[in-house]
Amino acid sequence: MKRNVLAVTLILSLILPLPTAGIASAEPNDAGIEQKKEAIRARDKQILQLEKKKKRTEQEQQDALANIEALKSKLQAYDKKVYELEQKAEQGERKIKGIEQQIEQRREIFNQRLRSIYLQGKMFYLETLLQSSSFADFLGRLDYIYMLNRADNHVIEGYQNDRKRLLAAQQELESDLALQKQEKAKADQLYRKLEAQLKQHESALASLDADLSELEEENEKARREVAALVATAAREAREREIRDELSGKTIVAYTGGKFYWPVDGGVLTSPFGKRYHPISHTYRMHEGIDIAAGLGTPIKAAAPGEVIESRPSDGYGYIVVIYHGDGLSTLYAHMYAQTVKVKKGQKVERGQVIAAVGNNGRSTGPHLHFEVHKSGTPVDPMSYFR
Repeated sequence: MKRNVLAVTLILSLILPLPTAGIASAEPNDAGIEQKKEAIRARDKQILQLEKKKKRTEQEQQDALANIEALKSKLQAYDKKVYELEQKAEQGERKIKGIEQQIEQRREIFNQRLRSIYLQGKMFYLETLLQSSSFADFLGRLDYIYMLNRADNHVIEGYQNDRKRLLAAQQELESDLALQKQEKAKADQLYRKLEAQLKQHESALASLDADLSELEEENEKARREVAALVATAAREAREREIRDELSGKTIVAYTGGKFYWPVDGGVLTSPFGKRYHPISHTYRMHEGIDIAAGLGTPIKAAAPGEVIESRPSDGYGYIVVIYHGDGLSTLYAHMYAQTVKVKKGQKVERGQVIAAVGNNGRSTGPHLHFEVHKSGTPVDPMSYFR
């Protein structure tokens, strides 16, 4: 019986297939897993490389922006030095003019004495003494002659000293102008270098997430200095205006109407008014408006008037202040000296190009900071554009 069972079992094992499907499918599944693992490792490596590249790019960008800030700071120092030399040269010119006027006065006195001596004749002094009526009269006449000689010598010595002073002042002015020319050339060269870097990294500057609270903190002192400067210049301009009105002179004044938008195509990015300070949790006043535009975009005068300031400042870069009459003035800030086309005392018309949009001073990107002051107090500029 057992033999029959074994025989049947042997036959069935030869006829029926063994269940090998599960074993056969194990090999291809293992290969797929390994492929997926390899793909994951490749992606991880790619991600790591991209992260390293991103860090390098960010570092390069930070280095570039730091370099730009360093160039800006260096350029500001050059611009201040050039401005100081310009002021010294102007003082030198005024000094020379004063000396020349004094020389002319002495020359006229000296010429009068020569004419008098000529008319009196060569024997005037001897004849004066011989006409003495007494010894006392003789001594008096002799003192008079000595006094005339001393006066004549004083005029001559003064004239000679003035000529020496004039020569020294002229030489000093020439030296100052030569130094100013050298420093201006250095500043212009540095500006071209800075301008190229600013344009190269313009997109990075535009997307820069600057800490505005810290920037405003640093700008507070500069803001007060500029406000005081504008108030003083405007007050002096108003005093001159009143004197001119009383003397019947024609004055340039704003008579109403819309201001010219100072940057064609410029976009208002920050309005006039209080801004929230995220660190101190207080509101701070923004005393003007910010108009964003590309670096080098022309800036135009909002209204006719007289330039009462054109100079560098600590936090606002190079500034221009225009007085429009009746206590009204406008401030233009963050320009570079190399783009400014007007000088103090110059008359300008509405829409006249006065400078170009810059990124000078404490600024996160190219824009114009524009203010309107009425009797020394900042007011909302937008009311003058409506």
